[in-house]
Amino acid sequence: MSYRVVQWTTGIVGGAAVRSIAVHPELELVGCYAFGADKVGRDVGELCDIEPLGVTATDDVDGLIALQPDCVLYMPLLWDVDVMVRLLEAGINVISTANFITGASYGRDAEARLDAAARRGGASLYGSGVNPGFANALGLMATAVCRRVERISVLESVDSTNYASAETWRALGFGSEPGTPGLAAAARERSLVFLDAVEMMARALALQLDDVRYDVDFGVATRDLDLGYMQIAKGEICGLRGLWSGMSGERAVIELGLMWRLGDAMEPDWKPEEGYVIEIEGEPGVRCRFHAEYGADPDFGLITAMPAVHAIPAVCAARPGTVTVSELPLIAAAHCAR
Repeated sequence: MSYRVVQWTTGIVGGAAVRSIAVHPELELVGCYAFGADKVGRDVGELCDIEPLGVTATDDVDGLIALQPDCVLYMPLLWDVDVMVRLLEAGINVISTANFITGASYGRDAEARLDAAARRGGASLYGSGVNPGFANALGLMATAVCRRVERISVLESVDSTNYASAETWRALGFGSEPGTPGLAAAARERSLVFLDAVEMMARALALQLDDVRYDVDFGVATRDLDLGYMQIAKGEICGLRGLWSGMSGERAVIELGLMWRLGDAMEPDWKPEEGYVIEIEGEPGVRCRFHAEYGADPDFGLITAMPAVHAIPAVCAARPGTVTVSELPLIAAAHCAR
């Protein structure tokens, strides 16, 4: 069976998705939404640094809906709930990496509106990516060996210098003075999708949480940093360490941690794990580490895009409404083994 796919944007993650769809035997790229007038009218392959695909990028939402795709891979930097509702009401399944797991981070009204739109359209809405997304799924899967789970933590700890998205980092406070008013609140707001992930994991574990808390610390540059895609002056923020905690009483049962740093001169000098570390305190205890080994020409959007790409068949077959990873069958890299 072949699935007709529309790709929504062609940035770091969207470009990786297009390059993967182009060689996948079960997926057919039939359309692409372009963000930016300079991309409209160009071949999608050209935009994604591969051979022409015969698909022209457009900003015509109605035209893309008229293609009647099975699925839209929704990967913009900034999401639009109105557009997502239009796609779902048209009966198009949507898989999003745009800060989406359940929609809670968009606000409870938007969460309910998206779920209702999907049910009306008979479509499924699924959020994924590497973290949150794959890393949380890996953590949940690891609990299957446990008789008792006292705490589960998922830590993303990476040197993110090569992730060339200045917009993403500035939205999190990177490049700002440490005393900037509202800095912690802005970092929380931009990473609010981890609230989705905490709640999703709690539901999968049949756990009732009393509260979800957020704590954050920042690291500052000890010299001027020129990253190519942005500059950070000495004394400005170049690192972040955040923690989302799902609480049962005063005890953290689910912890989702983040440590991102840009450049090689920061105080405190937090050392990255260079991957994702999952720890389960329970019976038995479990510790596992996931690290992506890139080739000579690294595609940094790949590990965010592929959990969404591989989920297309399962999401197209899922019940209408918002679905999460615990409701889907095993998602693996079908047709990728060589």
